[in-house]
Amino acid sequence: MYLFPLKLPIIQKNDPLLEFVVKAIKEVKETLKDGDIVVITEKVVAISQGRVINLSEVKNVSEKAKKLGKKYEIDERLVELILQEATTILGGVSHVLLTITNNFLIANAGIDQSNAGPGNVVLLPEDPEKVAWDYRKKLKEEFKINNLGIIITDSRVQPLRKGTVGVAVATAGFEPVQDLRGKPDIYKRILQIKMRAVADDLTSAAEFLLNEADEQTPVVVIRGANVEFTENPKMTMEIEPENCLYFEIFSKYFLNKKKTKK
Repeated sequence: MYLFPLKLPIIQKNDPLLEFVVKAIKEVKETLKDGDIVVITEKVVAISQGRVINLSEVKNVSEKAKKLGKKYEIDERLVELILQEATTILGGVSHVLLTITNNFLIANAGIDQSNAGPGNVVLLPEDPEKVAWDYRKKLKEEFKINNLGIIITDSRVQPLRKGTVGVAVATAGFEPVQDLRGKPDIYKRILQIKMRAVADDLTSAAEFLLNEADEQTPVVVIRGANVEFTENPKMTMEIEPENCLYFEIFSKYFLNKKKTKK
């Protein structure tokens, strides 16, 4: 498997991102090939959609936002945006609220202040799955290829682990999860729960080359990945909270802890 990054100019609000991607591919004297996967950071997608807000524009701050901001030492205007973007606020620690947003467990509803400019924040992109499929269609036409995968990616923290890892926010053109249930292991034992997070694995590989700071490489092309290309993926990456190992057990743990204190 071979990966190479694409250097882009600094993406500004409402810039035509895909045009820059095509230009960058041609400038490195490359072309997309059949079976390639293009990995794009969600931030540049969001910026190109105009999802950039200056905190000075946030005028109406709710009482809930003010209380949460004071409790967790977060700018109340940022909290107001988090409340607008998130489906659920689960709690928080200093400077961070843990939310469920777009079926993801994510800090601060995915709102990012890094590399956003003075006083600015970048929201998550709108409908990233549609973006992935639209980009795939246009890149297939531009480079005249049949099999092409797209991953819109972000970096997230994991429970009880330091640092961030890459995760796929949305995919198009290939199966993002490989279902291994029912297959035998090397000792002929039938696997019961094993599913491989193909898109997340590829994203983590690309994460070594994805940079949005001075390197300005928010796009990586993966070549030679062993994935199942398809126009109609059968698997999705999301899982219901009641079926999530962490979510289900943690919720019971903290519920029991509260009962014990009483």
